[in-house]
Amino acid sequence: MLRHQCPHPYHQTKRRRLIEKALLIGVLIGLGFFFILGRYSVKGVEVYQAENATLSEAVEQLTAANKEFIKQQDFIENAQKIDSQAQKGARRALLKLHDELSDVKEQLAFYQHVVAPETVVKGLYISSMEIKKVADDGSYQYQLILAQGVSQKRAVKGKYSIGLVGMLDGQEKELLLVKDTTEGFSFRYYQILTDEVVLPSGFVPKQLKVSVKQSVKNSKAITQVRSWSDVTADSSPL
Repeated sequence: MLRHQCPHPYHQTKRRRLIEKALLIGVLIGLGFFFILGRYSVKGVEVYQAENATLSEAVEQLTAANKEFIKQQDFIENAQKIDSQAQKGARRALLKLHDELSDVKEQLAFYQHVVAPETVVKGLYISSMEIKKVADDGSYQYQLILAQGVSQKRAVKGKYSIGLVGMLDGQEKELLLVKDTTEGFSFRYYQILTDEVVLPSGFVPKQLKVSVKQSVKNSKAITQVRSWSDVTADSSPL
């Protein structure tokens, strides 16, 4: 069956207008859709820009804080270096003073033998003993001066020991700082013996004991005992 087509101009015009209205409505709907989509897209960009600005500000704050921490760390490290150098300098100065004091003691002992030999004890004797703190870790430096009467022409040799009597953990304890099996002396007129020792942590010394013995058959040891406060306060003879 053949479809009937109306040849009348009125019907064709009406049909064309319906098509044009439908196209116009479709175009308007499309424009509205793209407009709404564009609005949402612009809003998304604004949110992204705001977040980016917030992150940039946070990065700047963290960078500034990091620079401040680096400055503080550099300051602390420099302060530690200065403190370490100061401690080393004080230690060197103290050792230098001990050396100078040893030279003075040596000269004094020499003049004693030359100027007033009658005041010098005959035979081997302990001339003086002193001990001084050199560090907070319990390090001390002792100086022991041994001598013999000017009437003695031969050199004397032997061993010496230094011990401490004190309190450790609430009990009395005796420490042997220098063993007579390891340290020795050999001189004709006098000898200055010095070294550094370390006391145990918590040890409270009360007395210092010095023992000297010649390497001669049937010789007796010479022992002197003094309080810790005396040997740390001055260097007068034992």
